[in-house]
Amino acid sequence: MMDIVGSGFVGFGFVLGAVGLVLGSYFLARRLLTSGDEGDRTHDAASTVAVRVAALHGLILALVYAQELDDYKGIRTDLTQEAVAISDVFNDAARYDGPIVVPVQQHLARYVALVVDEEWQRLAQRQGLSASAWVEWDKAYNILLDLEPSSDRQRYLAQHMRQRITDIAGFRQTREAPTLGTFAGLFWAPALIGLICVAAPFYVYRPTRTHIALLSMFGAYSGVILFFIFAFSNPFAAPGRLEPAPFLHLLKGDIGKALPIAK
Repeated sequence: MMDIVGSGFVGFGFVLGAVGLVLGSYFLARRLLTSGDEGDRTHDAASTVAVRVAALHGLILALVYAQELDDYKGIRTDLTQEAVAISDVFNDAARYDGPIVVPVQQHLARYVALVVDEEWQRLAQRQGLSASAWVEWDKAYNILLDLEPSSDRQRYLAQHMRQRITDIAGFRQTREAPTLGTFAGLFWAPALIGLICVAAPFYVYRPTRTHIALLSMFGAYSGVILFFIFAFSNPFAAPGRLEPAPFLHLLKGDIGKALPIAK
């Protein structure tokens, strides 16, 4: 509930900020520039510039929004696939049978618990993946590498488990990628400058109630788009936080039961 309220305040802040930037640019332009004589065709020039800048600005927002949304959906899909890979290794270890079952399953269970309890918060704070979770993955991986299958069944299971646990490492790297770097300077500067450049040419129009309302509407919608781009930029932090639902589901099943009892 607090995340929803907090996200609402952040979104409202984006809208207010964008409206303030648009109106501020408009009034500053009216103060610094002159509308010129009717023969100067200042209105036509201003309208042409505003339309062309608005088209470029809209294109930038659309491309970045689409990219961020696609990355966001990709991470959500990878979370499910990672959980499926963990479940595959966990269940195949039981099918393989022998002394490897308990240690592999316990390492995987601890890995999932660490992802939920520790790693998610680290990713939200852009601190990278949990070293402890890597340790648990590595222990399970080494056990699987040392397998000496004695039948066709075990050879197939050993190969499959090694492939799936390697897939888990790949999903981890993909999960970390959005939190490693940020294109803030490359996007936010053009986005904010674009708002200014779109709003400023409208200085040729008097600040009537209708004109102010229309400029405010433009600023408000731009603020909403900027807010969603910001929300999608880190899938593990509010306001666009993805919950570790696939991992929580694993912990509610047999994987959760495999967790060692704390002493």
